[in-house]
Amino acid sequence: MHFRTFMNGVLVGILLGVLFAPDSGDETRKKISRRAQGIKDSYDEFAGEVSETYGKVKTKANSLVNRAKDKYNEIKGESESMYEV
Repeated sequence: MHFRTFMNGVLVGILLGVLFAPDSGDETRKKISRRAQGIKDSYDEFAGEVSETYGKVKTKANSLVNRAKDKYNEIKGESESMYEV
C-alpha cells in the first residue's frame, strides 16, 4: 500500500509540474518524457531488486523445508528402530 501511495504522489507532482510549467508545450512534453523515463527506470530497478530478493527468500525457504524434512525422517527412523521387536 505504501508503494501505491508513493506512486500516486509522484503522479500528482508531475501533473502539478505540468500545470505550472513556464515552458512551451514542446519543452514541457520533453520534460514529461524524461521524467517518465526516469520513473520507469526507477521502477525497473526496484522490480529487479524485489525479484532478486524473492529468489533469495524462496531458495532459503526451500533449504529450510528440506532440512526440516531430513530431520523429521531422521527422528522418525530413530523412533521406529527403538520400538522394533
